[in-house]
Amino acid sequence: MTNQLSEFLTALDLDDREILTYQSLIDHGILTTLELSRKTSIPRTTLYRIIASLKSKGVVEDIVEEYVSKVQAAPLSRLEYLVAEQKTKADTLQILFPNIKKIISHSQSVAQPETKVLMYRGREGIRQMVWNVLEAKSEVCGYTYRLLDEFVGKRFMNRWREEFHDRKLKGRDILTEEYYRSIGGKKNDADWGFWKTRYINENLLTIEHQMDIYDNVAGIYNWHEGEVFGVEIHNEKVSRMQRQIFEIVWAAAEEK
Repeated sequence: MTNQLSEFLTALDLDDREILTYQSLIDHGILTTLELSRKTSIPRTTLYRIIASLKSKGVVEDIVEEYVSKVQAAPLSRLEYLVAEQKTKADTLQILFPNIKKIISHSQSVAQPETKVLMYRGREGIRQMVWNVLEAKSEVCGYTYRLLDEFVGKRFMNRWREEFHDRKLKGRDILTEEYYRSIGGKKNDADWGFWKTRYINENLLTIEHQMDIYDNVAGIYNWHEGEVFGVEIHNEKVSRMQRQIFEIVWAAAEEK
């Protein structure tokens, strides 16, 4: 239950210390700043800023009792309103995005050169790269190092796979024994109807990072041994050559 509450509050844009403060108010009721500080081990000077942020987000309220300032968690009706507000915003964004996408794509095609090299850092950067694949107009192909779910999160990847399927995209990848080691052995998972996988012996090809090739993009991902980064190379010649190399390896690889 605590995990679900934390996940819910994160979706309402609360950070870790804000969640801790809010949960203390849920557990203990109306508290002064001093009492909150003792419950959470957060310094009072810091709590003042946290409480101000929580009030601006609408999840806590001020209470004055005999000239003593206290705070309490907002009533459930307030949370229900915040959820409805989030849904309204999300619906608006979804309605507007197709036109915004056209406007931005047109501006980028005019303003940016034919070749781009984009760097991404951290988990959110890798997630953005993975999500960019959903814009593919051609088949996606590449090399799988390890299970990407372990880094970007299973829920994120499940959502991505649903989008990939709904957009009727197609894909192929090649993996080695390193992938099976990373998931604890081979599993008899059936291929997606829209994604095919082949295996190649790591003595023939060592796959040490993830790569996706689609349209005029070659994307490289690395998220192991303390190095978390991604690179997207937007260049037609580079992507064409990488796709040709992939087809050679694909022909030499075995069915999964």
